Amino acid sequence: MTKVYELDESNIFFKKYRGELTEGITYNPSNDTLLWVDIIRGEVHRVKLSREEEEEIEKSHEVLKFEDGQESIGAIGLTNDDNIVIICAKYGICKGNFKKGEIEYIVEYNHTQEQKKRLRSNDGIIDPWGHLWIGVMTDFPVAEQEGVKPEGRLYRINCHDLTIETMVQDCFISNGLNFSFNGKKFYWTDSLTYKIWSFDYDYISNTLSNKQEFINMKTIETGESPEPDGLTIDKNDEIYSAIFSAGKIVHLNQQAEITEIFKLPTPKITCVTIGGSKNNQLFITSAKDGSLGGYLYKIQLNKSLNGKIKFVWGGKS
Repeated sequence: MTKVYELDESNIFFKKYRGELTEGITYNPSNDTLLWVDIIRGEVHRVKLSREEEEEIEKSHEVLKFEDGQESIGAIGLTNDDNIVIICAKYGICKGNFKKGEIEYIVEYNHTQEQKKRLRSNDGIIDPWGHLWIGVMTDFPVAEQEGVKPEGRLYRINCHDLTIETMVQDCFISNGLNFSFNGKKFYWTDSLTYKIWSFDYDYISNTLSNKQEFINMKTIETGESPEPDGLTIDKNDEIYSAIFSAGKIVHLNQQAEITEIFKLPTPKITCVTIGGSKNNQLFITSAKDGSLGGYLYKIQLNKSLNGKIKFVWGGKS
């Protein structure tokens, strides 16, 4: 039986902050901090979770931001240095330094000039071996004129030599992705197909195979456009997926059965992560709209969610 949790305005986390398109929510257990990005504003944010009072959270709030207004940030990855993060920017991968307040590119995508105009980074993760997987998709100005085109790709960036390999191509919105606990299964979302896919993954050859439809949200949701967005996975290989436009997080077991639904008071839910020192909290991002979008949300549960710690970049910090 599916459990349903109804959230409301009281679940807003850090009420003094409201973004445009918040995404990439990440918990760092090393220093008990929560990080997220605002794609449109080109910002990376960080707060300390040990500061429970709103004023204390605000005091701990740090922001890394591009000076170039044309930039965007789709996702982030942790490193062995708590003050340095991997940033997935419009043209490639950067390192951001919270101590210095700086962002600098370390590698650009192998894009043509036309692709540089049309594409941007979207969701990404660090894999169990320290490499970065990052999707690119049609950028906002192009999408406003032409719609989102099947020109997206999923790249793997080797942490040792920064070589870039294409793992998936000709997709719409490369989105929520993660590995099974043993690293042999890979889950990946193409939002405009409404599907999460599963693959077999061989690390030695770095190949994906046996692509299978894991779930099609269009067959389950009654809404017009229930797009699976960002996701996280626990040690039991159960997925928590944010369903954009449907205003909810769905918890899926290994058989793709929905065991829990968390309903949010705003429709445009973008990403979710498991966090907190006791692994008993869900943190959720959203896109700004006329309701309560753009805020972060926190769900406090009375059980440990058995969250899988996010891996760190295996290259130099």
